[in-house]
Amino acid sequence: MESKRVLSIDEMKAGAQKAAEPKYLQTKVDLSIEVPEPVPVLKIGDCSIFSRGDISTIGGRAKSRKSFLIVRFSADYLNSNNTGKILIVDTEMGKARAYKTARRVHRLMEWDAKRSHERLIVLSLREYVPSERVAYLQEAIEDVGPELVFVDGVRDLVTSINSEEEATQTVGMLMKMSVEYDCHICSVLHENNADGKLRGHLGTEVINKSETVLSVTKNEEISTVEPKQTRDMPFDKFSFRINDDGLPEYCDAPLKSAKIDRTREVFETILSDGVTLSYGDLRSKVMDAEGIKTSAAQNRIQEATSAGIIIKGQDGYYFPKPINDENTTPF
Repeated sequence: MESKRVLSIDEMKAGAQKAAEPKYLQTKVDLSIEVPEPVPVLKIGDCSIFSRGDISTIGGRAKSRKSFLIVRFSADYLNSNNTGKILIVDTEMGKARAYKTARRVHRLMEWDAKRSHERLIVLSLREYVPSERVAYLQEAIEDVGPELVFVDGVRDLVTSINSEEEATQTVGMLMKMSVEYDCHICSVLHENNADGKLRGHLGTEVINKSETVLSVTKNEEISTVEPKQTRDMPFDKFSFRINDDGLPEYCDAPLKSAKIDRTREVFETILSDGVTLSYGDLRSKVMDAEGIKTSAAQNRIQEATSAGIIIKGQDGYYFPKPINDENTTPF
């Protein structure tokens, strides 16, 4: 039987001294120790956007194709890394959407779309309560050991998006898991239609703690991604579209003026949720939203109508409904 080594007196004293030290010393910055730079998980050009041990956020309005961006980023990562794994957690939609997400990544990678690949794990958590979703997320990260995690619908990890306490706890939990499991966790959250800000106290907290905050906007058939916040050098904005196979592919941005983009944003906000307004009511709302006089508001309405941004119907003016990409594109 092999005998155990007996600690020396000096070793026992050193151990006792370390145990008696204040705990805060474990967090002290010691300049005699060389700390390596964060390890990039995903880059855009020469710019690192996701690093190990950190979190980030993708924001955008409904149907801006945030989930398609996850698919595109997943394929980019898998192509640039020969061994790492990805975990995608869908909390918003049903199993059919989760299956579509998984199959789209498989098809971009030219993998068998009817057989799960060990480097991609997709979870569908819509039917569970927030506490169960959090438990499954942590269990999956611990078991799978992914380098990159997407939480498509971080809002569903809390009971109230406007709870400061829940927001702080949830974002703190994501940061802790990213460090403990040496991975990057990217959350997806909707933006408000009115001001473009991420929703609730959760949105405020996750922005403050994110390495990178990306915003996705859709202009007709093109979605554009731009950096809202980065810790290092910001990347150049880029665009993607959905091709004839129902897969996201990079493309050139549409050549449209900033004025047209601003006009579209104003009218989309005023005429959100299928609202139809008479000419007089629309003019008043444009005046209030832009702080302009009657004649200028009338010109804005004429410009928006001529550009096809808004439509004049029998009952008044309305904003055209977007095509639901999630339901119309194939597997």
